Amino acid sequence: MLTALQLIFSPFRAWEKIALARKRAVWILCVYLLPLLAVAVAAEGYALVRWGEKRNELDFVIKVSISGATRYALAQFLFLFGSIVIGAKCLQWVTHSFQVASDFTQCFCLMAYGFSPLLLARFLDAVPGMNTWACWALGALLSSSVLYHGVALVLRPEQTKGFGMYLVSLLIVAFSSLLSHFMAVTVLRGKAWY
Repeated sequence: MLTALQLIFSPFRAWEKIALARKRAVWILCVYLLPLLAVAVAAEGYALVRWGEKRNELDFVIKVSISGATRYALAQFLFLFGSIVIGAKCLQWVTHSFQVASDFTQCFCLMAYGFSPLLLARFLDAVPGMNTWACWALGALLSSSVLYHGVALVLRPEQTKGFGMYLVSLLIVAFSSLLSHFMAVTVLRGKAWY
């Protein structure tokens, strides 16, 4: 979690350390991503059971059952995890179309750390009365800042291709996180088809 905060407040230095470390995808997954994702989603699920969920602008709070919060937390975990892995593969395909030699590990590294602000926004979403979409928007905005340095330092594209790759990675993160959050909220509200 410390790395996620460093990426927000000092992105260039944090990305330099990440790029120089050249960790494998399995290490990033097991040591960084899964623990952060599990703790963030568990905190949000606990807050739903403890304090409930604000459903409208009139401060009407609905208590969520343990089974409902568990379903939501599991859905949030799976959808976000899937977004990161599928987003990394899509980014790898895009980098090859830009003629940038990158492997899955680099793209997974960029996606896993690029999603960090969105995962930290799950903690903010645990606060009673916070609008879930405002939390997502804040996380997406911070992710756009984090990704800016990440594309340059992890993927190392030519200067002429870097901004295009940044925009593509930003679109992948924003769209996939938006879709996964929408689907998880649908599960929470009991409108999912399962």
